[in-house]
Amino acid sequence: MMKLLLQLGVAVAVWLGLGWFEIHWGFRLVAILLGVVVVHQFWERLVFRPYDYLGAMPVAEDDPIMQQAVQRTRDTLGEFRKLYPAHRDDSMVKFRFKTDGGTTENLWGDLLEFEEARAKVYVRTPPIQHSGALDRTMEINVDDIVDWQIELRDGNLRGGFTNQALFKIFERQEGYMHPKFKEHMSRFQDGLEPGPARDS
Repeated sequence: MMKLLLQLGVAVAVWLGLGWFEIHWGFRLVAILLGVVVVHQFWERLVFRPYDYLGAMPVAEDDPIMQQAVQRTRDTLGEFRKLYPAHRDDSMVKFRFKTDGGTTENLWGDLLEFEEARAKVYVRTPPIQHSGALDRTMEINVDDIVDWQIELRDGNLRGGFTNQALFKIFERQEGYMHPKFKEHMSRFQDGLEPGPARDS
């Protein structure tokens, strides 16, 4: 959105600025197009950090794309359980964690042990709204797992449904898929089906 506003501002400034000098409207349109392209390149290369933006992007719990991702996790947890023994050092899970402030955050952790109802993880992404001490090695309920991911030796990924959902939600909100996200999406072997559109 910020990039679009900046592009609109440049377009207006160029149109009015060149109009002051009575430049032909055709040349003004070309100048506007060049200005928009320059803003795009400047924004994508020097200003915008897509992964920082993604981490701060609010996503409603009832977003259909995210709901589909969580459901896909539930549907494939048995498959993950079978794959895990051969990928113990390359497996992560995303799980619900209740902070000492009473909020629930989703954290990623390396999966250390995986039993029927319990799992042991090493927290990779510490909670934001948690002020007390945090033992980064903890036991969790398997029912609290909302995603799983395995990085294969060839660099491809299995699972990662909520990450794929975030990329798709970004695409829906911004109107394009960022090149870094597109590159990362190509690594997923378990594709997330296109979700229904949602009015923003």
